[in-house]
Amino acid sequence: MKIRPNSRRLSRITIVPALAGLLTIAGFLANSPAAAQTAIKVLVNEQPITTYDIRNRTGLLRLTTQGRAGRTQAIEELIDERLKMQEAARQRISVSDGQIDRAFGQIASRAKLTPAKLSQALRQSGVNPQSLKDRLRAEIAWSQIVRARFKATVKITERDVAEALAGKETADGAETGVSQFDLQPIIFVIPAKASKGYIDQRRREAEAFRSQFTGCDQALDQAKKLRGVVVKPKIRRTAENLQGPAGESVAETVVGKATRPEKVAQGFQLLGVCAKRDLAGQTMAAEDVRDKLSNERGSRMARGFLRVLRSNAIIDYR
Repeated sequence: MKIRPNSRRLSRITIVPALAGLLTIAGFLANSPAAAQTAIKVLVNEQPITTYDIRNRTGLLRLTTQGRAGRTQAIEELIDERLKMQEAARQRISVSDGQIDRAFGQIASRAKLTPAKLSQALRQSGVNPQSLKDRLRAEIAWSQIVRARFKATVKITERDVAEALAGKETADGAETGVSQFDLQPIIFVIPAKASKGYIDQRRREAEAFRSQFTGCDQALDQAKKLRGVVVKPKIRRTAENLQGPAGESVAETVVGKATRPEKVAQGFQLLGVCAKRDLAGQTMAAEDVRDKLSNERGSRMARGFLRVLRSNAIIDYR
């Protein structure tokens, strides 16, 4: 489960696991009696969990864990599910059928199925689709409970991020900052079906322009003196956005100079490096660390709250 330190992040809580390999193991439980006689095996605050519930959840878990789950895990998950829904009822939190249908449809889409085909595949595996929908309902409700309870508590400070980044730099042996560049694209246009000799000539002209480049502010005036040269609008890119030879060339070019010419569809392109800045605390690395810290702290709080609900519950195993 993911929990973010504000409503935008907290709204992105992951509520279900992917049904990996669903089709390859369809039929895994095909011989299970889907509607066999049931008996109550556990009472959670007087709410029953039956052998039918357990059988369906065991089958679902085996599908989602590629056969590694067992009956005990199914029982414990169902207990947690009952506690989550009981807490949702206490807090008057409800989950609409429309929300369930959308979440069910997202799982089907990941498995490249329609919702109807997903239901059919589950039934062929001896699992009532309602078991998955019950799990979805509990997790959606729980995400609302957790978001309301902890959104004001899970706060990540700049110091937390800085300390985590420092630890990451030590562990990785590399900088985690991200540089941002303001770039001026300049293209020496090559007509379609140009001869090799003309292409070589344009390359030399581009190289000469680069050697005389005096900065982005003068780029347009310099280009006006040459034929077939286009100065495009400035662009802003981070080092992570720049890949391949162009990225390497920008990284090794000082501000006020231009990169070596690179062949593009229109001709030869140079990039004038107008400015370079360090994004500091707003780097992608910092955002990743912030999210990771939020998830870890939020998840600990959510697990702790569920343990409290368990300790206060009357759970009768039969």
